[in-house]
Amino acid sequence: MHVRVRGIYATAITKILLDEGIQVSHTSKKIRERFSLPEAREPPTVTVKDADERHGVVIVGDPRDGEAVYNVLRRRLPGCICWKSRLPLHAVIKGVVAESKDGRSIVDLGCGLRGVLDGEEEPGSEVVVDIARPVFPHEDTAKLSRNYTVYGRYVALIHGMKGRVIISRHITDPDLKQSLRMIAALSRIEGDWGVKWRSAASLGGVDELMRDLQETAKRAEEVLKAAEKASAGDVVYGGEFFAIIGFGPRAKERLDDIRNDVLPTLRRHHTIKSTDDEMTDMVDYTEYLLARGVGSRDALSDSLMGYIASALKEQKSVAIEHISVLTGEVKQLTPGQPVSVEEEGGEIACVLRRSFRGGGILDGLGVPKEAGDYDLMEVSTRLPILLHKYYSRDGRFKGLYVNVNTPPEISKRAVRYFDMEVDVVAKPDGEVRVIDEEKLKRALELGIVGEEECGEYLLIAGRVKEVLEEYARSSDLSKITLSDLAEAVKA
Repeated sequence: MHVRVRGIYATAITKILLDEGIQVSHTSKKIRERFSLPEAREPPTVTVKDADERHGVVIVGDPRDGEAVYNVLRRRLPGCICWKSRLPLHAVIKGVVAESKDGRSIVDLGCGLRGVLDGEEEPGSEVVVDIARPVFPHEDTAKLSRNYTVYGRYVALIHGMKGRVIISRHITDPDLKQSLRMIAALSRIEGDWGVKWRSAASLGGVDELMRDLQETAKRAEEVLKAAEKASAGDVVYGGEFFAIIGFGPRAKERLDDIRNDVLPTLRRHHTIKSTDDEMTDMVDYTEYLLARGVGSRDALSDSLMGYIASALKEQKSVAIEHISVLTGEVKQLTPGQPVSVEEEGGEIACVLRRSFRGGGILDGLGVPKEAGDYDLMEVSTRLPILLHKYYSRDGRFKGLYVNVNTPPEISKRAVRYFDMEVDVVAKPDGEVRVIDEEKLKRALELGIVGEEECGEYLLIAGRVKEVLEEYARSSDLSKITLSDLAEAVKA
């Protein structure tokens, strides 16, 4: 096993892997210097890289090795949120066409899943298909393709793309690109296969590259022959492991501490770098000072959060990134304008005003969302909840919504959190309900969250409900604040 690690989590994850006796390869110059590593040129069998929104990492590669790396990170980092593909990416499977209409075929894959294939095939006929994109835990339908992909160490062959040569965007050297095109041309791959050179091709010599291309071509033809003999439901080719691991605040805190064992690292290093590009240089400079004995880790970390709080006060609009633990979808909610911002001991609390145009209904309350309605959203990095209080244009209280989530990450440009699906809603007449518990329980069943996290967040929802009911009996719910809920949540 050789693992390539890239992105903002690279130092901490490299440390975890090395501690576990796992070899890293294709490392950057910085990583080699930090760990005194030789320039290993073995092609990686697994890649760990930033997820698109940098709220975690993607793990992709050899099925066995990818699973091993995935399990290590889940074990070493607390509170991870995990979306592992139900089928390997680019696995080749023989399925049976269940129905065809509107230019598409629905294919039964024989494992409790169906897939959608472009083109109308004869119902009842057998088809060999490629899993074209990951199938996340909540999904029961796969995106299928006839363009089977078979991987080598440096190259991949793609069926249905005869004569095409594709080169990874990570290879930028024009001389190397020309050499790779020449190797593909000289190899004269038979059949309907196109050639895609992987980023690892930059590590191989000409003989290695040509040999890998020939061996992959042989394996690709064997896949086609196996497909002919396969029965419905058979996995003809294993494809690649694929998973996304989301890092909540507890996981990032552990990553900060692990990185700090390698070189001086501020608290919330990974939080800041994953939420605000503009702060990267400031984090790097502050850690430069820390490495030279200017200030302590705690003092500099708190000072940086104090700076973020002061900058947040000046923002006209703050993005709100709501990440569903069930689906992994990142929703951009209506942004807010800071009404108040406070910072103490490196923790930030703020109130954001969100104004609505109208249309639709207010979440959980079942009342129309009208033009001019607004939300006073209370947020604190200390607490695993958000408080939304909704008002009409003329200031009439329309109800409140307590979102249960990981403690939010706050930068000067955004609030980000993983939504744990379960929520508590309260109407002006004092009716209080917990909603969507089944979604969090479903995330547990699917292995996205662990039993401890599921139980913890269900308990939080129950305690919030009790506090709201008690408050409603003696006071006006519109006057409740996030601070009034804090003790119940921390208990």
